[in-house]
Amino acid sequence: MKHYDASKIRVINVPELEQLKDGQCCRSYLYNFVNSLPELDILAEIARSLKHRFFFDKARYYLQEDVAVFASINIQKISDREAKVNILTKYPEESPVLMFGIRILPRKIEEKLGTIETIQGLPRDRWIY
Repeated sequence: MKHYDASKIRVINVPELEQLKDGQCCRSYLYNFVNSLPELDILAEIARSLKHRFFFDKARYYLQEDVAVFASINIQKISDREAKVNILTKYPEESPVLMFGIRILPRKIEEKLGTIETIQGLPRDRWIY
């Protein structure tokens, strides 16, 4: 039997899910980068390219019908090296959307925007490993 120890556990600061006035659900992450961020129009284009579709098969998930959940991304430039990344969904998020936000999206953002220094005030290696 393999032995596990607490050194393998990575605690991250996942922000609360918010219900917006327009009915959408939003989870916002604060990113800090080593490099300067591009202009707002380029950030908007990158955000559009990061949107993701999740498909839940009725047979696999014991649903009455197939369900598709869309997650759109919004990137707000706060300062030259800081951005707020919002993940927006029409319905309360399912665990795949949460996992996308904490495991997949940071890598994709780093590919598009450059080296991440921190996410939610925690070092890059807590999120990307």
